[in-house]
Amino acid sequence: MYSLYSWGSPFESEGLYSFDASCVSAQAYLQLCKAEWQLCHVNSTGISQNGCLPALLYKDSTIESGFWRTVQFLKTQGYNLDADLDEEQISQSTAYISMIQDGLVDSLLFSWYLVSENFVEATRPRLAKLFGFPLSLAIPTQLQDYAVRRLKAVGVSSEVENANTKDADDETMPGSLRSKLPRIYLLAKEGFRRHADKSTHPIYEQADQYLAALSKKLDKKQYFFGNKPTTLDTVAYGCLSLIVYVDLPQNTLKTTIVKKYSNLIAFCDRIHAQLTPPTIVSEQSFLGGMGSIVKHAISRYTNISTVPPNNKRANPDLPVQVRSVAGALFVFFGYIIYNGILSAPVSEQLPGVFTVIPDL
Repeated sequence: MYSLYSWGSPFESEGLYSFDASCVSAQAYLQLCKAEWQLCHVNSTGISQNGCLPALLYKDSTIESGFWRTVQFLKTQGYNLDADLDEEQISQSTAYISMIQDGLVDSLLFSWYLVSENFVEATRPRLAKLFGFPLSLAIPTQLQDYAVRRLKAVGVSSEVENANTKDADDETMPGSLRSKLPRIYLLAKEGFRRHADKSTHPIYEQADQYLAALSKKLDKKQYFFGNKPTTLDTVAYGCLSLIVYVDLPQNTLKTTIVKKYSNLIAFCDRIHAQLTPPTIVSEQSFLGGMGSIVKHAISRYTNISTVPPNNKRANPDLPVQVRSVAGALFVFFGYIIYNGILSAPVSEQLPGVFTVIPDL
């Protein structure tokens, strides 16, 4: 039996067993290809060889990590949903999958993590409930940080390109002075903008184009390449299901699909109806989660300098970074010492070793 290690889910009541699109896709693939498997929910990526989930295990040893590698391995074991596709269809499938994973997933991450109202009122509370205290204080923010960095790498920010989104004071304030503003002020200011409408952000226009392409490819067929599901169907379901079945205060993506692409909703419902609740084994570990937090803090603030040794620049954020790492380490070691997981052994004094024997 295969064991699929996956992020957990706050959406089990909706029939979704992970909050991560790649994990949902891998779960759908295993079910549709009729493999024998069980689902293991984890709260860290420690089981993975390359630090990403999902991870597939067989006979207690990790085989592959990540959706693509997992699928490629399953194909070598006879679980090939693309067996009936020709070379041209394989090429088309690869192109559409890249569009979904590199484009549509970005808009999903933006909607969940960069729209402040969605993150504060929906995403963070759901993830906090999933991970439990005290992991709920760190992991949702780490996931948001990952989304911000991923989107920033492709030139996407949370700001709508509109003159009304920035205050005049911010525009005229020098960058060096703006960087010295108290963090509490910046957080409060962002809080006032929490309900700002982000529905006109350019990323939604791009998402609309991706959805139009998928809708056109699907047309009136049951699946993208006919009457049998393929890898493309599992990838599309993994992303679309987290849009269609998850409610958000600002649900621009879902509104777009409902209004314009009814065949994509029917497609999601069709696959959703075929998936049965998997056998779930919870392997969420507090220590594993804390280890992940500490690892993230160290990797986030520790890097190799690219500045020549004679031209080193002072890092104004160094005190904050040091306190963050020290705080994470303090919580981690404090917990394990308090609960007796790590303690100093106390040796019993052997009788008579230091006893002075009186003269007879």
